Amino acid sequence: MRWLTAEAGIRQFLDVGTGIPSADNTHEVAQRHASDARVLYVDNDPIVLTHACALLTSHPLDRTEYIDADLRYPETILDDPTLKTTLDLTQPVAFLLVAVLHFLTDHDDPHTVVTTLLDRLPTGSYLVLSHASLELLPPETADALTSGDIPGRGDFTSRTHQQVERFFGDLDLVAPGLVVASQGARHR
Repeated sequence: MRWLTAEAGIRQFLDVGTGIPSADNTHEVAQRHASDARVLYVDNDPIVLTHACALLTSHPLDRTEYIDADLRYPETILDDPTLKTTLDLTQPVAFLLVAVLHFLTDHDDPHTVVTTLLDRLPTGSYLVLSHASLELLPPETADALTSGDIPGRGDFTSRTHQQVERFFGDLDLVAPGLVVASQGARHR
């Protein structure tokens, strides 16, 4: 967030798959570095919506909003009037998909979902994503995680480095590129 606001000059953030708010939410970090930053959160979980309404406040007003929508239906997000009043799609946007894409199955066609959203963002926008992968785990651990029913797991699709890289299409990757999250965090 610091790099996006300070180095790239981004002032608008579309955070899809928000999850339950906690400390240092996207708007808090973005607005700490750029007080004029605007953030639009998107999630379809009713519990997230309840927490968002209570906790996702912003100063000044109207710089942080929330849409109750499902990532699997990107047109619903793009056509929502709140998006149009919160973000200016003539200016670059940071599109955040943090820890959400692995909940879309291959049947959901996540690459098309991401492309649909990216295609409506203006030149100069950024895609930030993280994705679970079992590639770095010992084979026996990966096998245990993918076999049988794991309580609470729900739909979960691990993807390889190459599959995750496809989400970026022909976008230029910012250094250090697509890396394990802990490695990227070291890069400043």
